Amino acid sequence: MKTLFINPSLRPNFDKKIFPLGLACILTYVKEKGFDFDLLDIDINGFDDEYVENFIKENKYDVILYGSIVTHYKWIKWLTRTIKRHQPSTTIVVGNSVAASCLNVFMENAPADIVISGEGEISCVEVLESLRDGKELSSVLGIAYRDAVGKIIKNPVRPACDINVLPMVDWEILEVSKYLERYQWTAFGVPKEEKSVVFPISSARGCTFRCTFCHFVYWDDPFRYRSPEKIIEEIRRNIEKYGANYINFNDDLTLSSLVQAERLADAILASGLKFNWNASVRTDLFGKPKFTYDKRLEVAKKLRDAGCRALNFSLESGNDEILEMMEKHVKKEYFAEQVKVLREVGIMSFCSVVFGYPTETRETIQETFDLCLQNRLYPSVGFLMPLPYTGMYDYAKKHGFITDEDRYLDLITERQDYTLNMTKMSDEEVKGQIKENAIKLNKLLELGLDESNFIKTGGARQHTNLKTHWKEKNALDPDEIERNENDFSFNYSQSTFEDESGNP
Repeated sequence: MKTLFINPSLRPNFDKKIFPLGLACILTYVKEKGFDFDLLDIDINGFDDEYVENFIKENKYDVILYGSIVTHYKWIKWLTRTIKRHQPSTTIVVGNSVAASCLNVFMENAPADIVISGEGEISCVEVLESLRDGKELSSVLGIAYRDAVGKIIKNPVRPACDINVLPMVDWEILEVSKYLERYQWTAFGVPKEEKSVVFPISSARGCTFRCTFCHFVYWDDPFRYRSPEKIIEEIRRNIEKYGANYINFNDDLTLSSLVQAERLADAILASGLKFNWNASVRTDLFGKPKFTYDKRLEVAKKLRDAGCRALNFSLESGNDEILEMMEKHVKKEYFAEQVKVLREVGIMSFCSVVFGYPTETRETIQETFDLCLQNRLYPSVGFLMPLPYTGMYDYAKKHGFITDEDRYLDLITERQDYTLNMTKMSDEEVKGQIKENAIKLNKLLELGLDESNFIKTGGARQHTNLKTHWKEKNALDPDEIERNENDFSFNYSQSTFEDESGNP
């Protein structure tokens, strides 16, 4: 059975390529189970649509598999139609939220044969086994498929697996040298004279909450994290084999509790491995008074000693009513306390905000920026973009903001693009209020951004007054820390504000 996996260009707005970690996990598992396959890596090679279509014309396969996040719905739909046009008998399997989160809409508008929902490794292998052996798909959990007459059949959900038994990612499946050359991240703590070798690691799956604006591929599964031993084993391999000196814990949520955070820090310290890293955490991990301030500070110091240089977490809004509508389950004071703890130990805080909830006003926008100013943080700004399978998507459909789902999904791109206004303000009022406050915050925090990039800042150096941040908290001179101007950790929020002529 001739099989092709495709890695699409998932982030067309970014200059730098990133490791396709989710795909690599699936390819590793598929390879371990004895399947041979080809890989068309569109992303790392920069193949355009003409090249992709010619490749499909000239190379025939029995089954082709790919997936992406839902914001690339339009392109994935094009790819699916293109394959069917040139290879009508090929079985097309699509995974991730681009299809699973909007199953009926996607399958009604794209001629895919099978959709895999949620965790992909086991379902993917069982689909390939069924196709190879001529077995019915009815027994494969976690998929939807078309029967002999074209009816969409949805099988039961696949229970979440124990991620500690999954194999370590085999990066040799990809053109790893190209990714190492192009993969860029803010390498905090790596001196200029030392080359940054950054590797992503999946240390957890899912999230502990279900915010109404958010969606992730493990939405129906419980939050799970790998054991510290498994994480250390993979980091050691990456250091010894590839010379990694910086680890990006590439998770929806890496650390959900203080106990989990301390276990990981203790394991890293005990391992003797030396590397720097960043991760995503709950907004109240070090701010919620479940533990004493001294205990929270103690754990934060352990993380810092274990190489943690930055933590990413979400403020999202400074307004209590909007936070409640988001179902964030956090309090503003927890956010402030967390920033205080991390600043005291010398770990950088990166936060994100979302504007555009139905109750958003000039005053609530002001509240959010005021909270950022009080905590001396410049946020990563995004607009509310209702995603399928979320509370705000249901709200948008119920209140008439989304009437044609296929058309809407064709339009959405990234959260920095202003797609849908559900507030009582005009588009100009919303963007104008954000712009006004962004300029003010930039000035007060002395970031030195100019009008052309006060939101599209380009990296951590421009989001943070590093001299102030690192003073007395870090032995490294900020000017000796390597940074990349296209720091991906902020690219997802690169917003621009233009008039009708396209001028900033």
